[in-house]
Amino acid sequence: MSNVNPSPSQILAAFLDHGVDIKTYKNWDTIGRAWKGPDGSPGLMGAVVHHTSTASAVGASGCPSLWWAVNAYELPVCNVLVGRGRGDSYFLSGGSAYHCGDGVTPSWLGGQRGYYGHTRLFGFEIDDPGVSASSMTPYQIDNVGKMLAALAELCGWESRAIGTHKCFTDGCHGWQPKANPTVAQGGTRGRKNDTIDGPWADWPGDSNPQSYNAPFWREQAALWAKQREQWDGTVPTRRSAERAMVEGLRNKAAWRLAARLYDLGYKNTPAAALGQQKYPTAAVRRARESFGWQAGDGAPTAAVWKRVFGKDKP
Repeated sequence: MSNVNPSPSQILAAFLDHGVDIKTYKNWDTIGRAWKGPDGSPGLMGAVVHHTSTASAVGASGCPSLWWAVNAYELPVCNVLVGRGRGDSYFLSGGSAYHCGDGVTPSWLGGQRGYYGHTRLFGFEIDDPGVSASSMTPYQIDNVGKMLAALAELCGWESRAIGTHKCFTDGCHGWQPKANPTVAQGGTRGRKNDTIDGPWADWPGDSNPQSYNAPFWREQAALWAKQREQWDGTVPTRRSAERAMVEGLRNKAAWRLAARLYDLGYKNTPAAALGQQKYPTAAVRRARESFGWQAGDGAPTAAVWKRVFGKDKP
């Protein structure tokens, strides 16, 4: 069942359920305004993917725009800031945050001109120079794709709900029935020319999923949609999983843990058939590292169970 007015905790739960690598910043669940339009109608109806245009955002790790993102304005400049590598992504605000600026809400939200986009649209800022189509890291692309898939499932979005800043200012890729007027014409088209959202020779833009345009991000969301889940929904006991780890057993607990880790993206291959699956030590270690923990020996701890399954089961 879709939820167009999710709470911050529900959004975070959806992220974690899709294997998103995310840290929560202080007050993330208390700041930000309610999701609603200028007419008061509730609803988180889509997402906008931005890049920070930060020249220092280079390499495979780091999040140089974090200070700016939380201090530039009264509210954070986005809902989620996606850094360069694991452990570098931050959930800044579970409610409406500043990110869209001046533009036009999608036609299915009324097409109203102004600063209303951030009240209906979830904002991502990817910490990136924004100068070429190869500057984002694979981690950033995958992590944003997982978050978009999680939000689409949680809120019941169709694919056109996912756009870029250019969709908001120009009306492209299905956000308006025709191009928005240009800035010279008193409109917003071209107000912020996203240098990596292209090619853009003619409105409404290339429909192929390339160069981080809206079709690209819609394809990434579809890629991470949970269409082939392995886990059967039963939480195994840690005692049984520990037996599998210590004694080399191929029991149901080992299979359920491996299946869940595969669904969340921490296991690179599907779980082996029931009765053939060993304890997935490498996948547990990979998950722990993504949580910002020491990898350890991959043991089935209470903390791992709470993060992976949502609850502990000794």
